[in-house]
Amino acid sequence: MIWSILLGLAAGWGASSVEDRLRPWVEQSLPGGAPGPGEMRAIALAICVFVAALVAAFSGGGGAVPLSLGALLGVLGPRLYAKIKAMRAPDYDS
Repeated sequence: MIWSILLGLAAGWGASSVEDRLRPWVEQSLPGGAPGPGEMRAIALAICVFVAALVAAFSGGGGAVPLSLGALLGVLGPRLYAKIKAMRAPDYDS
């Protein structure tokens, strides 16, 4: 279970860095023009979670719920960390 959470966490965290590398391939493969930014993020996340699910299945320790929980934490983790860090910093402008 921990292995699935860690794989999902890595997939969610790594999806933003994979997005730019995937864009040229997706634009060539999909008909109808380039996908929008939100759609491209979803495609990158889906591919990363799929690869993580394959690794989890072949390693024998896979579950859909822990994997998706880890992916959610991987996507939201950096944003939550930035929000907590901003809350702790003093605001001298007001």
